[in-house]
Amino acid sequence: MVFVSKDKIPVEKFETMLKEESAGGIVVFLGEPRRSEEDGPVISINYTAYREMAEKEMLKIEKRARERFGVKSIIIAHRLGNVPLKTVSFFVGVSALHRKECFEACAWIVDQVKLLVPIWKEIKYEGSRDS
Repeated sequence: MVFVSKDKIPVEKFETMLKEESAGGIVVFLGEPRRSEEDGPVISINYTAYREMAEKEMLKIEKRARERFGVKSIIIAHRLGNVPLKTVSFFVGVSALHRKECFEACAWIVDQVKLLVPIWKEIKYEGSRDS
């Protein structure tokens, strides 16, 4: 399942959807805008996308991950619009028979989404005109 929307990512709902009787492991990655020494005084990130293409690429990644890692369930979600600090902007969840497949698939999916999916970010800083 893929989800690209301006709506908040329903983390708890997605985590529940990943639970299966035959799955021995669930791994979830939550990405959030952050503030750090190298990033500076970030207050939010504005995400934009070519939504149809983003969803199409995410579906390809989901399919390849199933083939490569043999996982049970996959949810890939990215929020669009202005996302404040410490609010989930990116969700990847995987369930599988064993933990190893979960961890490997989740990390691979995160990397592939960052590399291939047309989602762009504009960082908003403290004191900027539009903050």
